[in-house]
Amino acid sequence: MSEKGRPLPKFGEWDVNDPASAEGFTVIFNKARDEKKTGGKPDSPSKADGNRKEGEEPLKPQTDMKIYVPEEIIVEILIRLPVQSLLRFKCVSKSWKILVTSDYLKTKHCNHAKNNKKFLVARKVDSISYYCSSLSSAQPLQKLSRCPSTYVILCCCDGLVLLFGDGYLLWNPSTNESIQLPNLELRQGTHREALHSTYGLGYDSVSNDYKILKIDNNEGDGDDLRSRNKILALKSGSWRKIDKHPRIFGSSVLHRQFSTHMRREDSLAFICGSFHWIGKDNLNKYFMVLFNISNEVYGEMSLPDGICNISNMVYITRGVSVIEGMLYAYSTCINAEGSTFKLWVMKEYGVKESWTGLFTIQERDIYLNIMPKYMFADGEMLFMYVNNVFSHGFRTSKGPFELFPSYARFLQGFVYSESLISPKLLV
Repeated sequence: MSEKGRPLPKFGEWDVNDPASAEGFTVIFNKARDEKKTGGKPDSPSKADGNRKEGEEPLKPQTDMKIYVPEEIIVEILIRLPVQSLLRFKCVSKSWKILVTSDYLKTKHCNHAKNNKKFLVARKVDSISYYCSSLSSAQPLQKLSRCPSTYVILCCCDGLVLLFGDGYLLWNPSTNESIQLPNLELRQGTHREALHSTYGLGYDSVSNDYKILKIDNNEGDGDDLRSRNKILALKSGSWRKIDKHPRIFGSSVLHRQFSTHMRREDSLAFICGSFHWIGKDNLNKYFMVLFNISNEVYGEMSLPDGICNISNMVYITRGVSVIEGMLYAYSTCINAEGSTFKLWVMKEYGVKESWTGLFTIQERDIYLNIMPKYMFADGEMLFMYVNNVFSHGFRTSKGPFELFPSYARFLQGFVYSESLISPKLLV
């Protein structure tokens, strides 16, 4: 069966890294192809040969054409792929590894991934387990493997998650890469003060650095209270004390009437380079506090009137969130008739008159808190709630959200986007 002067290559001789070693196989493949065309008669001339004029050169087999794809097209394709696929592509070649790990691709991929948000859920049975789901396609939760098991979620930004357990941990759930952050010297004990604080993680474009802001929620007085807030710039490697807003009185974040218990489902709202939260002055007037992470200067912004003037209620919670690049304010009120949840959106950032009420949910069931988390393409909003028996769950304005089950014990839920950003390269 072998062509004269071309012995059959032995099985296993074809080295994929050495194209020359495949020449023997090429002969076989070509011979089999020719025999198929001629009905098993290898020596019979092909149709093309029969039409060839005397003295004319035989037709040469057409060689494979190389296709050149511009790098900008390749980048546009890659930024649309999941992180796990991109990590595998690093093994294709040295040039692909350089491209996939470049800051340029990481930034473009991170920005595009924000169009396809995911939901990260932490749930505790014996240890804490993490689950995720795509929100754009409304998929059931899938359990993540080999994740930190003793940490709670504090906040998220650009696919990075700040955790707290045995100290602070910065974790990328898409790559499962993490790094331990500097600890704080906490007067009341690490866990108590850390979990009675509210955190925000944001990117400072001026210094090209990620910063973490810790706002203390414990009651206190005098200078001791004013100096408890702290900030960590990841590149600096150390926490610094900062004063509270000069008009803040008492507990400073996400006020709930008749309760000082701080919920771990909340984080500071980050938009336009500043963290936002609700503060209260010594006259019991509520306002929105701003903290610019570049110049570290406080500011103020007005809240909608409906969130400030609430009376005749047994229990009240207030908060602010950022959803799809818009600032939202919300309140949950409880009286003898049940629970009332109200949601407002600031349509033009910084303009008080642009606060617009979106909707009100009234329920006979008692909800201690309802927090907006995500807006679907049809305008429906996903909420996380805590009821009067401290059961956690998810719902929309129409009712329960069945894809994410409720849970009687520990439950957290945060929106995030996939990212190639390595926590280890940020410190």
